[in-house]
Amino acid sequence: MKAVILAAGEGTRLRPLTLQTPKPLILIQGKPVIERILEVLPDEIDEVVMVIEHLKEKIKSHLGDNFHNKKITYVDQGLQRGTYGALLSCKALLQKGERFLVLNGDDMHSKEELRQFMNHQRAFGVQEMVMPNYYHIKITPEGFLEGFRPQTDEEKVSGTMIATGVYMLDSSIFEHRGVEVNGGELGLPQTILAQKELYPIKVVSTAKWIPVNSFEDIEKANRMF
Repeated sequence: MKAVILAAGEGTRLRPLTLQTPKPLILIQGKPVIERILEVLPDEIDEVVMVIEHLKEKIKSHLGDNFHNKKITYVDQGLQRGTYGALLSCKALLQKGERFLVLNGDDMHSKEELRQFMNHQRAFGVQEMVMPNYYHIKITPEGFLEGFRPQTDEEKVSGTMIATGVYMLDSSIFEHRGVEVNGGELGLPQTILAQKELYPIKVVSTAKWIPVNSFEDIEKANRMF
């Protein structure tokens, strides 16, 4: 099975660090984020398709074409925009009917929690966090994805369920042209939601997701490791 890792972002919130270092190569306790991601992939994952663009040669040089016996194939994001645009750049490498795991190249997880996604045809990762700029994830009583909404003032302070950027998908996702979000980008969570009537999406709740999107996140991650 393949894992698609979206690792093309410029990391603007981490400048000037990311002017010379791509986000996936940021060190957490002496080890690059991308290595921590690859080390915890479920055993069923034997190939990684990595979408790259910003400082891409540094990522390729660091990882090569194999890491821990997992083949790595690189795909340039090019002019594609947004998370679904990044996934679209991999379409030719994913066969009809194929299931695959999708992760961001700047987030860390636990192997046990990622393993839960393997049990579903389609799955959508969430975690309770205090992150006011994210959407609250609405979940049906049966545990399926229902929708998104802005957070309430109380949720912005106390925390709520937000998307972690981990998904189990299949090639049917490419039947949709993509949902446009801010700036004309194509959003992957929004596109997944747009197909919920045809392809129900099981919500997988985690507790060990560690995003690395800011200097505060880096400090937090270093303390945790």
